[in-house]
Amino acid sequence: MLNIDKYLEKFSKNLNSAESEKKQIIEIIKKHTSLVFSLDLVEIKDCIVYIKTSPALKNKIFIHKKAILLDTASLVSIKIVEIK
Repeated sequence: MLNIDKYLEKFSKNLNSAESEKKQIIEIIKKHTSLVFSLDLVEIKDCIVYIKTSPALKNKIFIHKKAILLDTASLVSIKIVEIK
């Protein structure tokens, strides 16, 4: 019989790591732009960070996009290639 605890533990670890990566990305954006986002406004899919916010705030992020991507390359465990 399968041990369901071990099976669910794998999903728990994946969720926790995704959440910590989002937190790191939010901190990197805050460092470069002084903008603060909640976790539910940031989504990571296929090496792309999607930020759900106003166009004005997105423009401020895009101004600092190169520096943000450089920091994520060195500080975040997954590869981020784009911010949208």
